[in-house]
Amino acid sequence: MSKNVSPQSSANAAPLPSLDLGRTAFLLDFDGTLVDIAPQPEAVHVSAPLRETLAALHAASGGALAIISGRTVHDVESRLSLPGLVIAGVHGAERRYADGGFVRLNADADALAQLERELRAELTQLSTQFSGVVLESKGIAFALHYRHAPEAENAVLTVADRLARRYADHVRLQAGKMVVELKPRGASKGDVVHTLMTEPPFMGRTALFAGDDLTDESAFDAVNALEGWSIKVGTGPSQARWRVQDAAALRAWLATLTAPSKRGAA
Repeated sequence: MSKNVSPQSSANAAPLPSLDLGRTAFLLDFDGTLVDIAPQPEAVHVSAPLRETLAALHAASGGALAIISGRTVHDVESRLSLPGLVIAGVHGAERRYADGGFVRLNADADALAQLERELRAELTQLSTQFSGVVLESKGIAFALHYRHAPEAENAVLTVADRLARRYADHVRLQAGKMVVELKPRGASKGDVVHTLMTEPPFMGRTALFAGDDLTDESAFDAVNALEGWSIKVGTGPSQARWRVQDAAALRAWLATLTAPSKRGAA
């Protein structure tokens, strides 16, 4: 039997409505939403209780759970290890479906390889002035992290913007929290939301998307257009219509959604 529940929201956003697990499509960002932001992308921690919560939510929703992340599909999959989980990686440039099917946007491998070489050369130059800027290569996308060198922000953004313009036929710029990415043209979390909501088991349900960053705004826009539930995790301006304080608050709420299922299975 479905259970109607509602999480707490901040004073800056309307209280979240009650929802029915059997009629909701759960579309969730990963970093800063399900897990706390880590100093380095590889240092992120996925707790056993979170894995249990996601497994229970996946079962209770009839498989209508998807992770939509800037990370690669392989990265998310290796951290969550949840069979049948739908994952959209690199902002939607690649997707892994419940049946194991995998699709990726077409990309010019030669152009992207040249772009990576130029990024690494630029990073070498930046390192003479700033310590702590890190290049993360995702194969078809590239992220420059400056969390450990906030004073390098302007220089990093200048480099990223210049290369994005030079390779405009292949990538576009995506700013985030202490990171800027060059992601494939056509990759959009909002497009992922619209596509998934036309496919089973998501179609016919109310879309719910939770995210924390600028990269999630296109997904909020898509969910709002579908008259679903857009949830901003953390502070800052957003077009999301609801809000929770931080990733810990979202994890706690998700656990309350699945708690009745856990008790029923005990």
